[in-house]
Amino acid sequence: MRRMTLIPALLLLLAAPGFARIKLAALPERERVEIQLDNGRYTLVEEERIVPLLRSTARTGNNRIDFSWSNTQIDKNSIQFRPIAIREGGAFRPIRKIDGEAEISVINVAYPPGENALVWEVYSREACALKVRVSYLVSNLSRSFAYRALADKEETRLTLKKYLQVRNYSGEDFGTAGVWAGFGPQFMEAIGQQEDIKLLLARFVEVPIRKTFTYDWYAHGPLNPDKPYASRVLMHYELQNDAKHGLGRFPLQPGKVRIFIQDGHGGEAFLGEDWAALTPLDGKMRLYLGESRDVICTRTIKSNKRHPVRGNLFDQEIRIQYEIENFKDKAATLDIIEQIHRVAAKYGARTPGDPQWELGPDTSEGIKLSYPDGDSRPVLSVQLPPRPKDKDEKVQKQTFIFHLTIKNLWN
Repeated sequence: MRRMTLIPALLLLLAAPGFARIKLAALPERERVEIQLDNGRYTLVEEERIVPLLRSTARTGNNRIDFSWSNTQIDKNSIQFRPIAIREGGAFRPIRKIDGEAEISVINVAYPPGENALVWEVYSREACALKVRVSYLVSNLSRSFAYRALADKEETRLTLKKYLQVRNYSGEDFGTAGVWAGFGPQFMEAIGQQEDIKLLLARFVEVPIRKTFTYDWYAHGPLNPDKPYASRVLMHYELQNDAKHGLGRFPLQPGKVRIFIQDGHGGEAFLGEDWAALTPLDGKMRLYLGESRDVICTRTIKSNKRHPVRGNLFDQEIRIQYEIENFKDKAATLDIIEQIHRVAAKYGARTPGDPQWELGPDTSEGIKLSYPDGDSRPVLSVQLPPRPKDKDEKVQKQTFIFHLTIKNLWN
């Protein structure tokens, strides 16, 4: 454990030369501790103590303050010692200059060889009680973030709780300390050794969400041997981190998210877990919900034709057909991701960088194109009506055509 001791100058003079450094008595307990957790590798700890000092004279010398940490993982190069104020009566006053000389000053610091310790030599004009501030970086006092998301039954809004998780395996018991993650509120919490503490950092209510269904043939491949042209349809909740959508106070750090939904009877049902990525201000957080069994998409190449350009250059004209069935009671939007460079590679073609392509006239009017990840990964969004209210009525397939020509390919 760590300790600070005061070595009175008079006793140092009386001691034998071989015992010049004497740890006489432990200093009083910390008056204040602040823990700042905004760095992923090191944690800044700042503490204040009241140190009794003797008057420095030519005969007795200066005060020496010993700071040692036998089992605490402190970076010794980061330790700073600062005199703050002198107690006068029942209050503290700033350190003054008298005749151009400071009442208190740190003369030097020494590192005893072979020890996790250092010794400050402190000059004091008069005997006093000095408030000092010691700051240092410590490892194995870490933080992480976790979330709990509760969606309403209609899956249009949710309540998002963000937690700060503090793990203290630094070797030190800090007692009651101010804890700050670098943003958000500051907590006063007891931080004991080998403890894990979970603190509610923020609560966001009525956050609008969009439930998405995503199909990416090249990412997931065939669904199974019986459905060689179908692939998985993944479900997500999508949140926008801005004030308009009930968020936007600060970036949302990476962390595990446990996702629940109201069951309509006053209870909650567990949907699953996901690991949220760092979401900056105005960015989107996507929470994975699993695979959809109610939306089925089949992808086939309806036609493809090679058009020679010159030499070994050619253009490849392709019509991709999607047949989609929505067995849900609600309308849904399916986002189909196409990877144009993978389409080109299917025909043994090569192209430097992202392939050039253009949209063909046979593309279905119901397809809305967007390019969140660049021109070579277009997203085709299609609207799907709900299944018929009559359960005996068959779900109709929705058919869409994506017509494109990939330009300037060669074998």
